[in-house]
Amino acid sequence: MLSFVLTLLATILVSFLPERWLKPEAPARPDLKSLRLQISLVSMVFIALTLIVQRAVFSGIAIFVFLIILVAVNNAKYKALREPMVFSDFAMFSQAFKHPRLYFPFLGLVPVILAPLLIIALIITVLKLEPALPFSWQRIAPSIGLLLGLYISARQQALAMQITMKPAEDIHQYGLQNSLFIYAVQAFSDKHRQKIKKALAQSPLFTDNNPSPPFLHTFLSASENKPNITVIQSESFFDARRLHPSIKKQVLQSFDKICAESLQYGQLKVPAWGANTMRSEFAFLSGIKNKKLQLFRFYPYQFLNKYPVTSIASLLQSLGYYCVCIHPHPASFFGRERLFPRLGFDEFIDIEDFADAQKFGPYISDQSVSEKILQITHKYSDRPLFIFSITMENHGPLHLEKTSPAEQHDYLEDYPKSANLEKINDLTVYLRHLKNADNMLKQLTDAFRHTDKKHVLCFYGDHIPSMPEVYEETKYDNHDSDYIIWTNSKSQDTQQHTITIENLAQTLLEPVCKFMDEENNN
Repeated sequence: MLSFVLTLLATILVSFLPERWLKPEAPARPDLKSLRLQISLVSMVFIALTLIVQRAVFSGIAIFVFLIILVAVNNAKYKALREPMVFSDFAMFSQAFKHPRLYFPFLGLVPVILAPLLIIALIITVLKLEPALPFSWQRIAPSIGLLLGLYISARQQALAMQITMKPAEDIHQYGLQNSLFIYAVQAFSDKHRQKIKKALAQSPLFTDNNPSPPFLHTFLSASENKPNITVIQSESFFDARRLHPSIKKQVLQSFDKICAESLQYGQLKVPAWGANTMRSEFAFLSGIKNKKLQLFRFYPYQFLNKYPVTSIASLLQSLGYYCVCIHPHPASFFGRERLFPRLGFDEFIDIEDFADAQKFGPYISDQSVSEKILQITHKYSDRPLFIFSITMENHGPLHLEKTSPAEQHDYLEDYPKSANLEKINDLTVYLRHLKNADNMLKQLTDAFRHTDKKHVLCFYGDHIPSMPEVYEETKYDNHDSDYIIWTNSKSQDTQQHTITIENLAQTLLEPVCKFMDEENNN
């Protein structure tokens, strides 16, 4: 018993060490409440693990190793995405193992290979050297009681903690371990759930509880001649020429031409940086600002599939549109296969429908997605169609692909000589795929121009790509992506505006309604 207590005390003491290396900054000197909560959490895990493996020293070492890994993952995430770990990241662990290329390369090749080997070696060594504790109900029963008491106490502490919902600030205040637990406990509290339900019921466009905005009345009355609406959420798309003047204008030459012909274009404020597509995606579909989702903002799809949610798809579906999502990746990723039918989509075309499609790099090419869009448009030519397409070609990690000096010259003129080859490579890889997104935009607008059917096309980026070294060198700190709203109507005035992603659907539908009204009056 004495060895158990001493090992627990040692584990509690060393549990504070790993967080000294946290990014963006180490936690502040903990106050009494933070200390008490962390001691409770470490004790809970220690007791639970010891009950399972019946080895106290093993449990202590395992906890310390886990905390080191937690800090390493946090730091890697912050470097790549400018955001520390949050509680909902644990829900993505299964995705990481199903799609390792999307996650593990950000940790680095050596840690990914060595960490599991060291952990296995440590487990084997400790299990051999430390004998199991003798079975005793006199020890196990009080341990279970203490475990439950610690959990109840820790949960009450977590509910009482005041948080900003800004992970970096809360981690600096309470520490990483405490923040993860506080966020998780508060996220699933009844108070938080009620806030989420209220936020979902107050969508500015698509709720059944509020009257339709005036511009929708035109849309509702125009039962004939509804235009097809195609929305492309282009992976990591933004006008990269804002990064540095050495990037050649020709990279986005079709984009420039289509902007000049569009109804509206401009920069798009999105709630993601480098990744977390689902945040921008849900904000567009629902019209709800990401921050209004409170603690569910970090991974909306994980938590909202059981809530009633309305969207631009469900609105258009109620108006007679056939709604299709096209995504050249498994529908199970982010749990889309559960949520999207609830959002109003009649059909989800995923990676299984791209079995023979062309790849560009490791993912299905934007050209293949364009061809699928045109194929579906032709297939359902007898009804109004809403297509929401999510591309994959430009998804990182960019450093896993390589370029040549000749290709770098195709996209860059006088890139700073101080830039190392790795930075030039990552930027060139991105520009390579960005050029294909530009070609996709041209392919679709060319096809829609030569048809009698009226088409409205919205093209936008979900976030800027993860290129931290490039941004650091070029002093670039703009999080905005870009968008275009284009129609195959010949007479239109072009406007340039910066808007937010949650307002993009409304911005898209307003000119559609006016467009239809003009058509009906002619």
